[in-house]
Amino acid sequence: MLKLNHVPNNGSAMLAIFCDLSDEDKKDFRPWLAEDMFPARLNIGFTNCASFSLIEGNGSEFVTLYETPSLGHLYNTPYQELRQKRTPRDAEYHKKFQNPERYTLTWVGPEISQKKSGFAPYISIERFDIKDNLIGEFNSWFVSTYIPTMLNSKNRISLRRYMSVEGPHKNFVIQEFTDSEILTNNKPSILKNSSEISISGIYKRIIQSP
Repeated sequence: MLKLNHVPNNGSAMLAIFCDLSDEDKKDFRPWLAEDMFPARLNIGFTNCASFSLIEGNGSEFVTLYETPSLGHLYNTPYQELRQKRTPRDAEYHKKFQNPERYTLTWVGPEISQKKSGFAPYISIERFDIKDNLIGEFNSWFVSTYIPTMLNSKNRISLRRYMSVEGPHKNFVIQEFTDSEILTNNKPSILKNSSEISISGIYKRIIQSP
């Protein structure tokens, strides 16, 4: 059963990497993640890793998400050493990314969620900025109006909001669903009456670890 939670269920931070790839490079993308990237990060305390493909929207073709217990995991020595001392395969594959966008994200409550491990099969991601004079109004609307209306929506697993510490957009909202029907027939939109929304995409989970 979905609940309104004022503490995060799956850690308070997330790393999100968006990219496109050439047709030639796509075949090795998921094996590289599953064999190199995911195990190395799980070994230093990351909790969930998953890679998704765009099925609808104007986002990048691929997004890879990493959940961590706290933002500190994205800036402490073990992870920074992984980034600075990449394996040859890791270093070479990063050069293949097209239009890469990298976000380090910190959780902003409350969230809608139920106890689970990992990501749902389908997600929507909205990345956007808000004009300074509308931030307070948006925050109040999001917490008091938008989130409560989502509690009884069919097939939803969670709704979480993050603020970016690094990344092109300040606001990042991810919703998770058990199937794609609700997404294609009734796309969730955070800012239906605002021109401030920047990028919105619906993604299908392809691989996940653990």
